[in-house]
Amino acid sequence: MSTPGPFDDPDGDRIPTQAELDAEDLAEIARKSKDSDLTSRYPSRPVDPGPPPVALTRDARVVWGIGALACAAWMVYGFANLSWLEGLMAQRLQPGLQTLPGVDPEAKALSMASFWTPALLIGIPVFTALGYPLLFGIVASHSRNLRSIYLSVITVTVLFTIVGADLLFHYDEVSPVLRVLAWVQCGALILSGLITLRRPVNEWLPKSMAMKPFRRPSGE
Repeated sequence: MSTPGPFDDPDGDRIPTQAELDAEDLAEIARKSKDSDLTSRYPSRPVDPGPPPVALTRDARVVWGIGALACAAWMVYGFANLSWLEGLMAQRLQPGLQTLPGVDPEAKALSMASFWTPALLIGIPVFTALGYPLLFGIVASHSRNLRSIYLSVITVTVLFTIVGADLLFHYDEVSPVLRVLAWVQCGALILSGLITLRRPVNEWLPKSMAMKPFRRPSGE
């Protein structure tokens, strides 16, 4: 009987046990699971997303334009009748200031009206106008984040428009057409935002890069 040499492998012909095979399988499964988790948390962006959907390049912009035109119409009317609207708002605010001690209700109401009337006539159109470059930016940058910003701007604009239209035009002396224009603006902006949520747009935009909960592999 010969003695094994220093380079002989005594286990060279040994068949692995079932426990060893199971351990190797579990290690491979854990490795693949870890790689899958990393891929799902950090998905790769497509190199060529293809042409943008018509919903972004045409539909959302056209509907936004309708809202912008309605906004421009009541803004022009507001500045053309600025002093008159300030007086109406001051009369509306004055009763609520009667109970404040040490305050001249008439002067305070006029001061507030002279600030808020032009502020609303300028601020709401500015927020509305912000939607235009954002719509183009969504397409140019292929960005889901810009779409989210656009929806946020739309939400803020609609809320301000509802409040602003009530403060500016909800008087018997003012034609109800102005309030109708404000509601047309709100409806158009909301519809424009909903168009950007269409399925073709979601499929064209990159997947969300939001971090997912980290799951530690059982082998670590």
